[in-house]
Amino acid sequence: MKTSKALRFVTADFLLFIGAGAILCGMMFIVSPDGSRLSMTVDLLKDSPFKDFFIPGITLLAANGVLSIIAALLLFFNYRYAGAGVILLGAVMMIWIAAQVYWIGWQSWLQPAFMGVGLIEMLIGFLLEAQYHKNWRNFSGRHDSHAH
Repeated sequence: MKTSKALRFVTADFLLFIGAGAILCGMMFIVSPDGSRLSMTVDLLKDSPFKDFFIPGITLLAANGVLSIIAALLLFFNYRYAGAGVILLGAVMMIWIAAQVYWIGWQSWLQPAFMGVGLIEMLIGFLLEAQYHKNWRNFSGRHDSHAH
């Protein structure tokens, strides 16, 4: 298996894991907006624009959940812009954690861990994009030197 194919499949599996967790947690926030299903209380949100976890749950489910599943599928099918999608997901993850820390403060070791996950997603996305462009140049019929 080529390195780029292995990277795509490992990244896709990782995104499926992240996406499934985000969908599950998002659904728990939607079903119990008081946060009780995740052992949280709305007191955490006192300095945020949210009165409960309903809107954050929808956002978590959609942005980190559904989009991660879609990106995984794009990687499995070797879609041209899958790497760019992984970069975007890394940025979304980092923004999610930064907003969370801004509004509720540092609450768990999971926050810096998921900030790291976002950074890793972005780096992998850039690597996937670089591999795609390298392969495209090799098979495009174009050369850097001029033929005379």
